[in-house]
Amino acid sequence: MNFNQFEQIRHLLPDDRFMLCYSGYVSEDLLDAIGLTLKVRLNEHVEDKKKVKQIFSIFVELMQNLIRYGLEGPKGVTIKDEDHSGFGLVMVVEETDGFISLISGNYIKSEAVPAMQARLSKVQGKSDEELRALLKDQIRKPTEETSKGASLGLTEIARRSAKPIETSFVQSDDRHHFFMMKAFV
Repeated sequence: MNFNQFEQIRHLLPDDRFMLCYSGYVSEDLLDAIGLTLKVRLNEHVEDKKKVKQIFSIFVELMQNLIRYGLEGPKGVTIKDEDHSGFGLVMVVEETDGFISLISGNYIKSEAVPAMQARLSKVQGKSDEELRALLKDQIRKPTEETSKGASLGLTEIARRSAKPIETSFVQSDDRHHFFMMKAFV
């Protein structure tokens, strides 16, 4: 990155208050370290302790998704000797409208996009009651074979978000898409 590119990023900062931004490889140890940093930042900027818990819960779910499902980095590099690490980007931003946005992004295989869109369609646009019922149903069902967790994270993020989650898929090359998700507290 040259100084012009870095300076362009700086121009994004005055409109929103960035509480946290991380891009790179993610592991459980890194989640713990970044989580501690975020807790300090939240306690400095957010008075409502219930809101702090909501933000932190969504943050943990997003980071765990990056750990479990984030593919190799943009240049095809993976971390050796790490069972649970993925590449991703996460931001926590205090927006000008008072909401705090939590945004994550990671590379996924292009062939996985339809399945991910189907999973997203189960939670997007659902009421709190519908999301609670979906969560209870997911807890009773066996975990999907392709899942690397309990398959509850997406539903938990949607349930805890103050507004409907937003998602986007951007094709990065012929084999990968960059998947982005945004939640609000």
